[in-house]
Amino acid sequence: MFFFLFRKRLKMNVSKFLLFVVLFFLNITFIYAEEQMDIIELSRNSCVKIYSKNGNSSGSGFFISDDLIATCFHVISSIKQNGQQINGEIYQDLQITTITGENIHANCISPPTQEDPSPLYKDFAVLKLIKKPENLKNYILQFSDKDIKTIKIGSDCYFSGYPLSAPALITHKGMISGIDDTRSLICIQGSINKGNSGGALISDDGKVMGIVSMREGGISKALEDLIVHIENTEKQGSINFIGVDPLQAIKETVKTLDTFISTGIGYAKNIKFLMEYILKNQILKLQLNLQ
Repeated sequence: MFFFLFRKRLKMNVSKFLLFVVLFFLNITFIYAEEQMDIIELSRNSCVKIYSKNGNSSGSGFFISDDLIATCFHVISSIKQNGQQINGEIYQDLQITTITGENIHANCISPPTQEDPSPLYKDFAVLKLIKKPENLKNYILQFSDKDIKTIKIGSDCYFSGYPLSAPALITHKGMISGIDDTRSLICIQGSINKGNSGGALISDDGKVMGIVSMREGGISKALEDLIVHIENTEKQGSINFIGVDPLQAIKETVKTLDTFISTGIGYAKNIKFLMEYILKNQILKLQLNLQ
């Protein structure tokens, strides 16, 4: 009789223990999922669309204060190369659109200069809004205080943006897949298209560690040269064949390929370059921990 009661109680204790283990891991799963959703919400709320009608340019950016936006320099300017010299002409009609649909004019306050050309060569820009956004919550990103050397390959990352022709704000969860030898570029396993440039690369602790800047792939150098050749040739006129201009048809085909090709690999510039510029020029009244 005693053995029977003991075995029955043992079964009950084992069942309770197993139930406790299951609930424990379920709780961890729920907490982890909730943390992911918080980061995704932050990524989306902080993201803005940046565009210039005069420059026929569109890209992404993110809030670093209630009236300051960070993005890539190539999103807000026309960059031209003449031999070894590179120049960027900043668009004067910049606007941003928030996740709530609010449109606000913005001005670049980080123009590259001869004394400090880093915004051009490190591809970052800071925009100041003419007014603060309304009805936005949880939308300002904090800079990561992690040294890029400590970032674990294989860790999760998040980024939001406005790929060209996409009908909505798009958010991706990717993976850190590599870091270059100079520790300037963070390699991302994730679908990055034209228009994603300027978006924040957010680590699994919810802080921005990089600025999405480019994708792997796109059109080849030969096709880029072909576009230049077509643009130079069309200045001399065009010839239609059965109502179709062959050069223009080829040009549009190449541009379409360039817009939508993505290999699933992209790159983000280390956020430290922007942080150093902000500290040097006292743009933000924040104490940033630079590693």
